[in-house]
Amino acid sequence: MATSVNAGARLDRLPISSFHKRIFFLIGAGMFFDGYDLYVGTNVLGAVVQSKFATLEQVPQFISLTFLGLTIGSFVTGFIGDRYGRRFTYQFNLMIFGLASLAAAFAPDMMTLNILRFVMGLGLGAEIVVGYSTMTEFVPPRTRGRWLAFMSFIVVFGLPATALLGYLFLPTRWLCINMSGKCSRRQLVRQRP
Repeated sequence: MATSVNAGARLDRLPISSFHKRIFFLIGAGMFFDGYDLYVGTNVLGAVVQSKFATLEQVPQFISLTFLGLTIGSFVTGFIGDRYGRRFTYQFNLMIFGLASLAAAFAPDMMTLNILRFVMGLGLGAEIVVGYSTMTEFVPPRTRGRWLAFMSFIVVFGLPATALLGYLFLPTRWLCINMSGKCSRRQLVRQRP
């Protein structure tokens, strides 16, 4: 006679351990770079216009296409995650985001960068959904609110990080600021469980 095991209830009863902290660190680092990439435009776009890489008319397209990609990515990833699993979905969205980011670093003009930013937005939106849903699966309900609130803090901390880098490096090295998050993200992917 086979007995059923309720893994969810078992995970909910576990005390907070290094396992939870490791999951939080890995997801939190990815979410920080999501926030970083989301907010980097607030500091970089002015320098991009000043350097004549873009016109003022192209800046709203950059922002709009990013958020359109975020919206579609966050909507679609829930269905993909349910069908293929969160781990596959997370890795797939990182691949999409990483390849688009790499291509964006070599964009010959602002129109190409805007199109690639839409694709990057797909990965950014997916990361948010997968990150929060993965945390809710592993963190016990009694402390889940605190963990998710701190996760939100980490995401939003991307804004002051980009502002600091903008202050230090703009207007002359805007590409360095744009690429720093991508290089760090690639290091993080190698550490994923």
